[in-house]
Amino acid sequence: MNMILTFGTVVLGIVAFIVVLGIIILVHEGGHFLFARKYGILCREFSFGMGPQLVHHKKGETDYSIRAFPIGGFCAIAGEEAEDNPLKDSKQVRLVIENGIIQKICFEIDSKLFKDIPLFDLKEYDLFDKEDTGKLYMTVVDANGGEMTLPVDKAASYLFHSKMYKKQEIKDSKTYKKYAKEFQIAPHNRTLNAKKKGQRVMVMVGGPMMNFILAIIVFFLSALIGGVSNTTVTTLSEVSNGTPAYEAGLREDYELESFTFRGNEYTLENWEDISSTIDKYAEGNDYVDIVIKYTDAAGEEQTTSLKPMVAIYSVSMYQDINSDEVKVAELDSSSKAYKAGVRTGDIITKVNGEDVSTWLDVYHSFEQVTDKGVSVTMDVTRDGESVDDISVIPYSKDLFEKTQAVSYVDLIIGISPSVTHNLWKSLGDGFTKMYTSIKSMIFTLGLLIGSNEVGVKDLSGPVGIFSMTSSAAQRGIAYLLYWLGFLSVNIGFINLLPIPALDGGRILFVIIEAIRKKAVSEKAQTIAINVTYYALLALIVYVTFNDVLRIVK
Repeated sequence: MNMILTFGTVVLGIVAFIVVLGIIILVHEGGHFLFARKYGILCREFSFGMGPQLVHHKKGETDYSIRAFPIGGFCAIAGEEAEDNPLKDSKQVRLVIENGIIQKICFEIDSKLFKDIPLFDLKEYDLFDKEDTGKLYMTVVDANGGEMTLPVDKAASYLFHSKMYKKQEIKDSKTYKKYAKEFQIAPHNRTLNAKKKGQRVMVMVGGPMMNFILAIIVFFLSALIGGVSNTTVTTLSEVSNGTPAYEAGLREDYELESFTFRGNEYTLENWEDISSTIDKYAEGNDYVDIVIKYTDAAGEEQTTSLKPMVAIYSVSMYQDINSDEVKVAELDSSSKAYKAGVRTGDIITKVNGEDVSTWLDVYHSFEQVTDKGVSVTMDVTRDGESVDDISVIPYSKDLFEKTQAVSYVDLIIGISPSVTHNLWKSLGDGFTKMYTSIKSMIFTLGLLIGSNEVGVKDLSGPVGIFSMTSSAAQRGIAYLLYWLGFLSVNIGFINLLPIPALDGGRILFVIIEAIRKKAVSEKAQTIAINVTYYALLALIVYVTFNDVLRIVK
């Protein structure tokens, strides 16, 4: 049974990964494609995935394809990179001429695939028309020595080998139509660089813009399905299993009325009252019970009590709520606390040289250390023996609160507000989550550039994204939609960075051109794009390697 569940989980993760990544890529590349088409730019291929083509279908002038590796995609926009000239060293060509107009050009003159296409000596040609005269031509000499200048169709194609034809018997002169590959020429007025600066920028912005629009839509759908927190009341939604609230008997749909501790009763009318009252509890030093008055699902007034659980997110260390001692709950091996030497079941006796007798003491000790780079020293008892001077440097307060909206340290009861399914609140939630996601990305980028607290080693690649997508899928459609939106914001934001291989880099070239009144040379652009492209590939390999190590551990 466990094997079936495991297999099902893996399949679910794979399907979710492909669907999520596929939607993000298709939307991103679709943004480029729509704006390119709007401005009359040739789009030769629209692909999902990278590597060899698996299937493709040509409609109009665009080849729509699915490639072997579902980790990316592209829209082949003419002029986005320097256009190669396949005829540069050609002395002869084979031409398909219809009604006196050249329709297809083949320079692979020795190929049996094209043997029945007429052969010509090539003298002169212009298939680019940089001056936009509207005239494309080739001057050729036929087998009888006759020279002629022929117009070239603006949608003419180069013909290439296709691997498929080698498996077939060539029976007639039309075989190339089935087994050859075609590559449409791109006159200057059909290329990206021929367009106005604003149009070029919009083509590049189109991808990230569509990612942001997608994020708002899926954040909205996530809120519509999962609901938006109703903070105007004190009715409970989810009560997490294994938390103080659950152990105290609180359940879904119960309504909290008051908290009483340290001789004071606090009336609760909305969720803000609950949060502010917990903050008041955190200001004290004695770790006493909170007496909770509530109304249960049957409408009966009840009373229970609990102690809040302490979570020290900055080192990922949590209280064991089933112990009366300052005992550490189960630790993840990737946590800062574990790496520093803390272990599950350790009983903390000192923090920074001060004796601690409750988890609230530990909370206050860590609460005072919120700056990056400041270490905390702990003494613990493990299996009856003392282990002293365990030193750990917590993540900073800013890292958690600005990038993840999580407290540096926290007191947890284990309750969530009830949710409401409201169209307008869900729409507002979509824009709010979009805004907070972008803010988080900006702050994270700042940490990567100007801080030693977060580095490249902390980034996730395809393996890490797969793992997180699989986890999101297991939590339900609402959470998976939220994760899709968050990833879409990430992709959109990253692509706007001024790195030549990304959309932001192409926009930067246009800005430089506008400032200096002269375009950056195609050679310089190509070098910059290629260098940063391979640097990004190396980065992906590195973070993927780290992802695998984290999973293996």
